[in-house]
Amino acid sequence: MKGYSTDSLHTGKCLVLDSGAIFTGFIVGNPNIGYLTPSVINEVKDEKSKFDLETAISAQKVIVMEPEKKYIELVSKFAKKIKVLNKLSKTDIEVLALSYQLREKFSDVLLVTDDYAMQKIAIKLGIKIVVIKYPGIKDLKSDNK
Repeated sequence: MKGYSTDSLHTGKCLVLDSGAIFTGFIVGNPNIGYLTPSVINEVKDEKSKFDLETAISAQKVIVMEPEKKYIELVSKFAKKIKVLNKLSKTDIEVLALSYQLREKFSDVLLVTDDYAMQKIAIKLGIKIVVIKYPGIKDLKSDNK
């Protein structure tokens, strides 16, 4: 399916990370630079994940970036339109917004997430996904549900 990938090594591509990329250790073995929002950092509570995240930030393998308000609003409106807004947290919306925003800077943006609601929106917005641990979306319904 277009927009779906299980390959975690996308050299030279922009990766946007949700908290699952930290909890699963994805950031440790990934050779690419990843972007995440401050709200993702706030979700990281366990010591191992905090250490991995701090190490990646210190090594400049992870860049922390706040999405612009206009992208947050765009993603929120789109999520409401396709009836998944209630399945998204504030952090989810911010990560999706950052993914969409970075499309202006990079030709190939990949969202690293196992969250199905996030995958659904990302694919519909033209953002490719990389699954971490669980199978990703296999097919999107065309009825906007």
